[in-house]
Amino acid sequence: MDLQKRSESLVKAKKMLVDKTAADKLHKAGKYTAYELIEMLLDEGTFVETNAYVKAYANELATANTEEYEGVVCGYGAVDGRLTFVYAQNAARINGAFSKAAAEKIVSLYDMAKKNGAPIVGIFDSNGAKLEEGIDVLSGYGKVMKKAALIKGKVPQVAVIAGNTAGAAATIASMYDVTVMVEGASFSQAPASVLVSKGACKEIGSAEYSYNNGNVSLVAKSAQEAFENVKDVLSYLPSNKLDKNVYTGVEDDPNRMTAEVASVVATDGYDVHAVLAALSDGGKYTELNAAKSKSIVTAFMTVNGIVTGVVANNPKEGGMLCTGCIRKATAFIKLCDTFGISVVTLVDTKGFSTECEVNGGRMSAEAALLAQTYSCATVPMVTVNVGEAYGTAFTVMGSKELGVDMVIALDSAKIGVLNPAASVALMWTEKMLGAKAPIEKRKALEEEWALVMSTPLMAAHSGQVDDIIPAEQLRVKVASALEMLSMKNEFASL
Repeated sequence: MDLQKRSESLVKAKKMLVDKTAADKLHKAGKYTAYELIEMLLDEGTFVETNAYVKAYANELATANTEEYEGVVCGYGAVDGRLTFVYAQNAARINGAFSKAAAEKIVSLYDMAKKNGAPIVGIFDSNGAKLEEGIDVLSGYGKVMKKAALIKGKVPQVAVIAGNTAGAAATIASMYDVTVMVEGASFSQAPASVLVSKGACKEIGSAEYSYNNGNVSLVAKSAQEAFENVKDVLSYLPSNKLDKNVYTGVEDDPNRMTAEVASVVATDGYDVHAVLAALSDGGKYTELNAAKSKSIVTAFMTVNGIVTGVVANNPKEGGMLCTGCIRKATAFIKLCDTFGISVVTLVDTKGFSTECEVNGGRMSAEAALLAQTYSCATVPMVTVNVGEAYGTAFTVMGSKELGVDMVIALDSAKIGVLNPAASVALMWTEKMLGAKAPIEKRKALEEEWALVMSTPLMAAHSGQVDDIIPAEQLRVKVASALEMLSMKNEFASL
């Protein structure tokens, strides 16, 4: 082959990589090609494609078009200047069908990500597997699942549900640390149409349904918004488990007072999001799984530039501990511990939801896992009792005996074995004897118990609370504690 023919062959091959006709069809349907989606994620001009010219493998049925490029685009680039690996199922090629060759491309990308210690972003949009490949395509799915499992906890993995995602693809996406879904996409194990025919609601598999049921972490109105969410999440996460360089820069005074917190927590059924805004740098935080189990809030923020994961009871949603919210908190703390992110717990709960347990919730098992997660975590941990904390709930929500490094209580916090009403009923029954107005007497005794026996001072006397502070010092004290603990793991083995 002479040089001219070789050049023409290369030009033809490059043209085949981007099928303009197929791309136009996607655009008319309001969708994007894999290349366009990747460009939304990566810094301009940084994308480098890997294994670009891999074609379909021949199969025993002789039905594969070996001139056809595979339906996945793989490569690497930069997200805010940081190396990131990415693959995207390309609906412009064979409808993004998954194949053995596509699996090999993704597996190769995983190997490069592991060698270089960089995050992986997977973009899912496919009509399923290439059925003509038979069992080989199932083997391909298995290979990708194994790579995702083995690298989990070593580098961050973020999934973007940009289109149809069902079956094994949904399983792979669910293995990732964070999942972002675009409105209009579909996400379910069985095809949504099959589930509806079996009696499921029409919304099953939709972005709203998936978000409300905790199947995805975030939902975006558009692909552009989805990738902004991905960039935001990656900004809190290190490139890998060994990376200690995540520091966003201080945008707020660590000594800023939080006088507004006092009036917030003094209100019955307050929204804890106001406390998060007061605590975080610039009032900015990113909440994950917000629509599921709302009585617990899990969010990333920075405090004095230190990336922090916050777990907070939310009295607006009852603040009670149910199995769903405990599971949510446990998973988030594990994610933070995996990537060396400090954990701050804001406690304000009356205890465990009896209704949840009556309905079959495995309350004790989930509470045990939460206690175990706190106990085994090695990252800096700070707990702030901002409101009520009674009984076992006080213990499992990041108590000192579980290994939390610093426990602080607001001076308005209420801590005890039982709430005042139950305590008076069990401990001060003799004081009720002979009362001419028993209802008023009981109320007065409950107020006395809350004032004397449920004060955080009692917990501080026993060493369960390190400091009692006014609400205006919340940010100052938490920032100070996190700064003090910033070198915790560096010297833990000395």
